[in-house]
Amino acid sequence: MKKIIFTALVAAFATTSFAQDIVKQMKGQAYSEAVSTLNSALSGLSAEQKAKGYNQLVEISYPDAAKAFQDITLANVQKNKVEVSAYTPIVNALNDAVKCDEFDNQPNDKGKVAPKFRKKNADRLANFRAVLINAANETQDADQKLSLANAYINSSESPLFAEVLKAGDQYLGYAQFFAAAAYYNKENWNKAAEYAEKALKCEDVKENAEQYLVSALTKNLKTKADTLAYLKKLNDINADKYMAQIASLYNQIGEKDLSNKILNDAIAKDPNNKMAYAIKGENAMNAKDYDVAIENFKKTVEIDPEFVAVWYNLGVCASQKGFDLYEKLSNNGKISVEDDKKVKDALSEAVGYYEKVRELDPNREKVSNWPYQLRMLYNSLGETDKANEISKMLGE
Repeated sequence: MKKIIFTALVAAFATTSFAQDIVKQMKGQAYSEAVSTLNSALSGLSAEQKAKGYNQLVEISYPDAAKAFQDITLANVQKNKVEVSAYTPIVNALNDAVKCDEFDNQPNDKGKVAPKFRKKNADRLANFRAVLINAANETQDADQKLSLANAYINSSESPLFAEVLKAGDQYLGYAQFFAAAAYYNKENWNKAAEYAEKALKCEDVKENAEQYLVSALTKNLKTKADTLAYLKKLNDINADKYMAQIASLYNQIGEKDLSNKILNDAIAKDPNNKMAYAIKGENAMNAKDYDVAIENFKKTVEIDPEFVAVWYNLGVCASQKGFDLYEKLSNNGKISVEDDKKVKDALSEAVGYYEKVRELDPNREKVSNWPYQLRMLYNSLGETDKANEISKMLGE
């Protein structure tokens, strides 16, 4: 037992000795090697020793960071392209300085807080931060964008630069927006929404940040509770702007009365609110109440005659109404002349709507499949020449 205890004491002594010599070991090492040296020792270091270690990383990277800052500044003046890799020493120096400050401001062995490195690091690194913004904006690589944006954000939020930024940080909103964009491209919807919401405070990026926020939030709608939380967020952002989306979602989760109230209130407020009528039409169409749907869709295109998607929905409703009539009125494939006329009238009405879509969207840029619907109807009506014309247009 004594031998085991002795061995443990030797190990503890070795760890302590190693920790005390960490800066000495890192001196003369390249940055990546010094990082490995520090990381391998971190678990055995005190906060004071960790601060010294991270500060040594700053010392190692600072000359390269300073040169990079000068080169980047000159390149920007001369409008020359700068590779994203040129920013790496600046990112490293800032990140390590933030970590250094975190440990440098923890109580030492005597229980006192006596930071040693804050002023020097803040003074020499503060000006480097701004160059990260353009780089984060320009790179299309999500990982690079995130690295640059996070280095800026973390330094902004660190007490290290509190004195420098006491009047505010004019580029923080940009960095948060770039982080949101990067997280969105990496399909990290929660982080994308988190940073997009923070970026809303910056007027210059607010509109685009809002788009990321709304889109990212939709990616996690798995339960009714998720949807209700999302609806609350849309109301908080801009209830009028997202009225149609809010009403549609309420209808989808079974809150039909609330959906109708939102839509009716919107129409009462603005009788020419085309989106309110369009959503009323969609709600009715989804409920297979085609007459009510057609009524609301017609009101929509009266307000906006070039609303292609609504003309298409009119075609869907009228054609489905015709096919439903046929199912109801026919018997083993036989139908009376009078009832057949009712069916054909409905299908002909649908043809008129689809032809309007054809007129407004001949290249199928907004609604891709109208030719197939229109051809089907022409075949159903026995107008094979017109159906063949569409097939020829499709190259079939």
